[in-house]
This record gives sequence, structure tokens and C-alpha cells, in this order.
Amino acid sequence: MTRKFVIIAITALLLMGVMMWQLGLRAQNELQAVATDQFNRQQLILAQKVSQDIGQHFAFLRASLLELTSIWRKHPDFMGSPERALPPFQEILRFSDVLAIGYVSPGSQAVALYNEEGLLRGSPVLDYGPFLNWARGADLAREVLVGPVEAPESGPFAGRTILRMAARHWPAEAGTDQPGVIFLVVDVQAVAWRYAHDVRSGRTGYAWVLDQRGYFLDHHVEQFIARDAFSVRKQRDPSVDFDRIDTIMRDRMMGGTEGVDWYISGWHRGDVGVVKKLIAFTPVDIAPGQIPPVRWGVAVVAPVDEVEDIIGRAALREMLMVAAFQVVVFLGLGVTMFFAFRWSASLKAEVEARTTELREARDKLRQNLQELLRTQERLIRSERFAAVGEAAAHISHEIKNPLMLIGGFARQVRRTLPEKGKEAEKLALIEEEAKRLETMLEEVRDFTRPATPKLASVDVNATVWETAMLMEADLASRGVTLTTNLDKTIPPAPHDPSQMRQVLLNLIKNAAEAMPQGGQVTLTSRLRANTVEVEVKDNGPGLTPEQTRQVFNPFYTTKERGTGLGLAVCYRIMQDHGGDIRLDSQAGSGCVFTVSLPVKHDEMA
Repeated sequence: MTRKFVIIAITALLLMGVMMWQLGLRAQNELQAVATDQFNRQQLILAQKVSQDIGQHFAFLRASLLELTSIWRKHPDFMGSPERALPPFQEILRFSDVLAIGYVSPGSQAVALYNEEGLLRGSPVLDYGPFLNWARGADLAREVLVGPVEAPESGPFAGRTILRMAARHWPAEAGTDQPGVIFLVVDVQAVAWRYAHDVRSGRTGYAWVLDQRGYFLDHHVEQFIARDAFSVRKQRDPSVDFDRIDTIMRDRMMGGTEGVDWYISGWHRGDVGVVKKLIAFTPVDIAPGQIPPVRWGVAVVAPVDEVEDIIGRAALREMLMVAAFQVVVFLGLGVTMFFAFRWSASLKAEVEARTTELREARDKLRQNLQELLRTQERLIRSERFAAVGEAAAHISHEIKNPLMLIGGFARQVRRTLPEKGKEAEKLALIEEEAKRLETMLEEVRDFTRPATPKLASVDVNATVWETAMLMEADLASRGVTLTTNLDKTIPPAPHDPSQMRQVLLNLIKNAAEAMPQGGQVTLTSRLRANTVEVEVKDNGPGLTPEQTRQVFNPFYTTKERGTGLGLAVCYRIMQDHGGDIRLDSQAGSGCVFTVSLPVKHDEMA
């Protein structure tokens, strides 16, 4: 009876093992399909963000072009001649990748192009007739006409990939019923590079931009830029069949549709060989509502292996663990049946040992869950920063150039007035306030587009000491004493000294401003576990618990003229360093900011 039971049990275990292996393979395939689809959907979100950024860039250029024509019409005496009026505007717009501003006077056919230095000499080369015909035709519904992407072989824009935008310029005086035309010549390759070149999908994925001609405006392989996308791939590797990606580009991307798909390539970054890639793509409507349309396509691509390898390794480990568990159960069953009575005590001890292991695994799972919750909190804060940063970037983008115009015009007018007149004083006040707002916009820019830290293992104490030397004189003038208490035994920590100084300067400055009657600021460094900590402590009035919870939120400030971005920028810098920043404070007891940086094990040895 016992022998039959053992045979039946072994057979059942073997059948169960085969079934579980098959179920594991099926689950692995289903999990890979779901993960691949979700990854490609995330790539589509990235592509949509790049498309939105490019669309907003050209919306800003359209608004700037219409604003220029409006200013000229309303203030013809102030604007004067094109030689005087256009170079300052070009100097402002060149930061938006505008190469030149063109002008055709009312009733004329002659095109003059200006950059920030003045009139561009030589023939314009390009045909401006379609723009003049549109401007002086019967169709007045469209305020701005956007031309196609072009790559002139000669003239002032030879070797560049450009796009021209035109708006009508109606003269303020009577005498002609034909408007003039003002052009913007835009470096579209620079625009695409700005918003797409540094996009990263997953570990090695990247973005590229395709214009309506089928040419790359931006690509990770820089040799592809400004070349025909349908031929440059075949020239690099004629052995690969690119029909699938050619069809996607021709029928879907250039047709203005959005979607996800896959294709075969012959390389990816530095790797050469047949690579299956996931692609997510979306259109960019450069001139909404215009016929014929000026439409680009944005794509984000990454190799399928990045997703499948991760899922495959995890599934294989799970299946091996199941197989190992089955082997253990099989052997345990045999041993148990053979030594059932003799080893009862040993079996009990083994059960207790397994119970202890499960208890430890439960405790470890609980710790992992707590860490997951902390990670989720950081993710929520990061998403909040991203949302606020996107809104702040849009607002900054919209008001920066008008603000520069206000300051620039005020400065030009003030130079024509007596220095000690009331009008000059008012204009100087306008310049000062415009400069203050520009400084605020720079802080918004630092928050929304933080620079990637250039990490190097250097002495943290040296960075702290250099920061203290920079602030010592300024703090002394405020009646604030700065003292340092640096642990000379701490090891170097990877950090960007420039960005670290920015964090410390901000914390020291905040501490000094919190003590208008004077006080003391203490800088302390120490090694704790695997991190180097720098503490900035003051004996000011401190903060309430509610203020302490909100200090790192964007735009929250306790100052009358503060922007609320200083500590938010500090928080982002420390997150980019892989470190942390925290605040301990009680009302009436001062503030203690602690900045922590991780230390590599080999540097601690």
C-alpha cells in the first residue's frame, strides 16, 4: 500500500510540475505582451509631450509675428525704418531659433532680411512670391501663412533647414491698399533638436522628428539629420528590410495619424545587428487649419528586448524557484515516507526552521512595502513638481519676450531723455522692475529645466568652505556670524560642486534673511552610515509645523517678495544627486536644514 502511494504521489508531482511549467510559459508570454504594450503607451506620452512643446514654440512665433505687426502699425513713428526697428526684435527672437526677420514695404516686391546686426547683404535666393500673393490677395481670414520646410543650397541660409512664416503689415497712413509683409525665417532643425534630442525612453530609447518632406529634422544618429529618412537607412545597411518603418512613416506619420507599432532595424545606438524596435508616433501641426497643411511627425523608439528581457528574467527565476520547490517537495516526500517514525523530531525542527524563514520573509516583505510607500510619496511629489514646472514653463515662455520688449523699449526711450528728468526716472523704475521680473523668470527656468548634475567624487568640505567664503562678507554686513564645524575625516562624495554651492548659498541666504536683527549660522559636516551630511543651522524665529510641511512645495514662500522656488530647486537638485534634503524646525527655535549625499563603498574604504 505504501509503495503504491509513493508511486501515485511521484506521478502526481511530475504531472503537476509539467502543468506548472506550461502555465508559467503562458503567463510569461502574456506578461511580456502586456508590458510591451504599456511601455509603448508610455513612449506615446513622451512623443505627445515633444509634439506639444514644438507646437507651443510655433504658436509663440505666430503670436510674436502678429505682435510685431501690431506694434509697428500702432507706433509707426517710434518703430521708424526697418533698419532701426527689426534688428532689436531679431536679437530677442534668435533665442527662439529665428535666423532673420524679413520685410517687404507696402506696394513693393523687394525683400530685405535683417538679423541682430542689421541688413543681410546679397540676394534672398528663395522665392517669396507665394507669400506676397497671399498677403495681397482676397483671402484675409488667415493672419499668418506658414511655408514648407526648405533647405536652400545658396544664399544667407545655405546649409540650414528653415521654414518661413509671414504676416501682413498694413501701413498706418493712407495712400496704398496693398499691405507690406513681415517674415520670420526659423531654423526648424534647431527647434526639433531643442525639444527632441535629449528625450530618453527607458534605458536606451530616443526620439526623432520627421518633416513633411520625409527628412529627419532630429535623430539620435546625427548623420541622419537633414537627410531623406527613406534612403539614409538603406544606405547605412542595405541588408535590412525597412519596408515596415517606411510604410509607418509614409502612410501614418506623414498622413497625420497617431499610434504605436514596431519595426525592424539594423542597429541601435552602438549595437549592430537585427533589432526589433517599438515605436510610438504622433503628428505636430505647425500651422493649424492651413491648407495645404505643414505637418511633422514625432516618434519615440526603443528596442523590444529592453522590456522582454526584464520580464523574461523575472519569469525564468520564478519558474526555476517553482522547479526547485518541487524537487525539494519530492525529496522531502520520499525521505518522510522512509523515515516517518524515526525522524519525527527532525521533521518538526525542519518545519520550525521553515516557519522562521517565512516569518523573516514576511518581515522583509513588510519592510519592502514601507519602502514602496516612501517611494510612492516621492513619486507623487515629483509628479506635482512636473505639473507645476510645466505650467510655470508655459507662463515663463509666454511673458519673457514681452517683458524683455518692455525693458528694452524703456531703455531706448530713456536714453533719448535728460538724465535727471522725471520721465527718465519713471523709465528707470520700469527697467528696474522688468529686470527683477526677468530674474524671477530665470528662477522659474532653473526650476522647470534643471541642468543635469556633473557628478565627480570631490571633497564636500571644500565645497562647503568655498560657499562660506562667498557668503562671509555679505553675512557680516547683515550682522550675522558664520561659523563652520567640518569633519575632516569624511570621504569624498559624488556631487556637482556648482549645484551643491547653489543649494548651500540658498540655505545660508534664507537663514540670514530670517534674522534681520542679526544672529548666527553654523555649517556642520559629518558622516552618517553611507551618507555625507551637511547641516545649515540658524538661531532665527523658526517655522510652524504647517510651514515646515510646505517649504519644499513650488511657489510656497514666507517672504513678502519671494518666488517660492528656491527650496523647490534645492529639493530637485538633491533628488538629481540621488541624495536628500530635510528640515527640522520649531517656532522660536531656529531652523536646521540637512543635506545628504550618498557615498560609494570604495570611497569609504
